[in-house]
Amino acid sequence: MTQSMKTIALALVLIAAACGGSKPAASGSKGKTSAMDAMGLTPPDSPWEAMSVADREFYMIGKVNPIMQELFAAHDAEEYGDFDCVDCHGEEMREIEFRMPAPSMYIVPPEGTPGHRGMLSTFPEEVKFMQEVVTPGMGKLLGIENYTCAGCHPSEAPKRKKAKKAAAPKRKRAKPKG
Repeated sequence: MTQSMKTIALALVLIAAACGGSKPAASGSKGKTSAMDAMGLTPPDSPWEAMSVADREFYMIGKVNPIMQELFAAHDAEEYGDFDCVDCHGEEMREIEFRMPAPSMYIVPPEGTPGHRGMLSTFPEEVKFMQEVVTPGMGKLLGIENYTCAGCHPSEAPKRKKAKKAAAPKRKRAKPKG
């Protein structure tokens, strides 16, 4: 079975699961099977780098997004109840062709810096959730060992392109009076 056929089969299974089946959820919520239970926290069949753009898109939509949506909603349903692609890829996702890290994401300062210590003290639960659940989960889903925060978050502000200085307008010489 080719990767494309596997991807289509996965999409069909997800659609069927989304329509609701008779199998109750393992967690007992709403009678739906969880994405994690249905698909597992496993890597793609092909290495991420070797996948085509279309296969990556189907994999993200069909597996990564449902699982991440479930994990984020379990962490904070009010904040992440409508979790989708924008939450990781940013508002500019199409303009940047879904490249990561997304420049608009929260900047995670390098470890050991005052900025990093400030982030840890300001957002302890979020950092713990990201370190213990999101980062290892994304690493497994993408088949990337030692996946870090830098996979999604920039570690410094994006460098702005220096605009060329416009030439100063030439001033006309004043005509001599007289």
